[in-house]
Order: sequence, then structure tokens, then C-alpha cells
Amino acid sequence: MSNRKDTNIPLYEYRPVRPFLQIPEKVLMYILQLTPSSFAKVYLYLYNLSYGVGYDHTITYTSVREIASNLNISIGRSQNAITYFKKINAIEKIESHAVIGTKFKVNLPEYSSSSSSWYFTSPVNVRYIMMKEKTVTSEKLVISKIKRYKSIKKSVDLGLFNEDNNNDEK
Repeated sequence: MSNRKDTNIPLYEYRPVRPFLQIPEKVLMYILQLTPSSFAKVYLYLYNLSYGVGYDHTITYTSVREIASNLNISIGRSQNAITYFKKINAIEKIESHAVIGTKFKVNLPEYSSSSSSWYFTSPVNVRYIMMKEKTVTSEKLVISKIKRYKSIKKSVDLGLFNEDNNNDEK
């Protein structure tokens, strides 16, 4: 331990330097209780591609294979998650093309205290989220997010974040 005294860090140092996604508490509480956890990854991925750029739907086409590849989960698990979320009305298919993928409308979770269960509804019916009037019209933001997922997957495949490297430093 060092003898340095704690100093206050200026507030501006806590600001994110890159675009970040704000996740409402109710969405996070729903996601944390999902099993298997790969389902949570799929929902957050679709949430990121929709609300992350200011829309209630994904503005680019995405496929089950692309989701599986970007999240490093199996194609079957991705398909099961998509089927599950369609069944509980968490996502709705807007448009689909066989070669390029599907656009999804992403609904938000609400908790019903009367039935003690979660249900999904359109963002206009949810009090904890406010859609911006002026939304991003460019698909560049979504494409950059997809590229970021792919670059993270490549770095994991290359072994850049091995636990062995951390042990060598000690």
C-alpha cells in the first residue's frame, strides 16, 4: 500500500470519451435475470443497434449468423434467443430479406406488480424512456458498432486478453 493521500478527481474525468449506451434500470433488471445469459447478450445487442442510435428498431439488417459471430455464441443459441424474444413480444420482425437479414422492432420491459411478471411494450407506453425528436439519420453509427463487435471478437480469437499475460506481470 502506498502512503499517498486520496485526492479528489475532477468530475470531467468521469465523462466517457466515446459514444456510450445508457440502459434504463428496468431494462437492466430484466436482462440480469435472464437465463441462459446468451439470451441477455442477444437482447442487449439488438437494444444497442436500436435505442443506441435513437430508434425503437434496428435501422440495419442483421442476421442470426451475424449476431452469433459478433457475440461469440452459437448460431443455434442465437436462433433460440430470437425465437424466445418474438414469443414474449420483446422483438417484432419488421422486414426480412433472405440474403441480408432482418430488421427488428425492439420493445421494452415493464414489470407488472399485479401479476408479478415482466411484459414487453412499445416505448411510447413506457415512462422511463424518452425518444428524441431529432434522431440519427445516418447508418454509420450502427455500422461502426458492428465493426467494434467484430474487432473485439478478433482480438479474443488472437488471444490478446489471455489470463496468462496478466499472471506474467505480477
